[in-house]
Amino acid sequence: MDDSPPPLMSRFRQRLGLSLCLVSLGFAAQKLEAAEVDAVRLAYKFQPNMSLHLEYKQDMKMSLRVPGLDRVMTSQTIADKHLRVISVDAEGNALVEPVIDRTRMTSRQDDDPESKFDSDEGPDNCPAEYRPLLAMVGKPLIQIKFAANGKLLLANGVNGGAAAAKDIEQDPTLNFLVVFPDEPIQVGHTWKDEYEAIVQLDRTLKQGVKLRREYHLLKLDGTRAEIELKTVCLTPLRDPKLEMQITGRLLNGTIVFDYELGQIVSREMRVESQIINGIGPNTLVNTVMTQSERAVPNPKLAKRDR
Repeated sequence: MDDSPPPLMSRFRQRLGLSLCLVSLGFAAQKLEAAEVDAVRLAYKFQPNMSLHLEYKQDMKMSLRVPGLDRVMTSQTIADKHLRVISVDAEGNALVEPVIDRTRMTSRQDDDPESKFDSDEGPDNCPAEYRPLLAMVGKPLIQIKFAANGKLLLANGVNGGAAAAKDIEQDPTLNFLVVFPDEPIQVGHTWKDEYEAIVQLDRTLKQGVKLRREYHLLKLDGTRAEIELKTVCLTPLRDPKLEMQITGRLLNGTIVFDYELGQIVSREMRVESQIINGIGPNTLVNTVMTQSERAVPNPKLAKRDR
């Protein structure tokens, strides 16, 4: 039997590598006057040379059932990353640059030996399937311009990252910023962000699929705003193979934003799906994926202080 990763897992690793380049980013939010203390206007105020450091963790379990074979694949990814603000123009639009500082990943199929990868161990100890991820560590691949409300305006590739920049511009699901409403909001307020994601019909044909992020301000606790996120697919998908491409983008969870410190404190997301015939007739794919991300102090400064 061929033990090489199935195409499904290969596509997942490609998208994971790009997603790891992208980090959550929160900057100063404008607070209303005391007379309207129960309402806040959440708007990004980018500052040149500002950096945000984060710890990211993803756990995934995928159970595959095909005629004559059942397989369980598990993986865990832990990443240290940061994002630097390069410049800010007169309109408040900011050019930002994400960088992966370190990645650790483990994966296993059934009872096979566990595959491990740590970018700190260098290329000599890097398994072949992780080398595309290793190439992304320690250097920026993209520079992204954001509007003050979090909308992605454009992306440019650097250090050979032209393809990644193109993917980000064409796939709004890769925008890691919450796009805030322009008006002040109170607890209970809901706003929506609709966009089109691209799925591959075959080697040459593509199709747009309409998705919608729904945000709900759950509560204000001190200077922290807790926001619920639900992602739904608005385009009817009658082809299970297309569902397989979309399901990983339907993230649901909560985001905590400190509007006084001006940053996203944490993000907790989850995806659960069950797709019949997604990888062929009489097949079943169950997927459970969780993602967590939290802001941390600059590791170099923390080490110096110690």
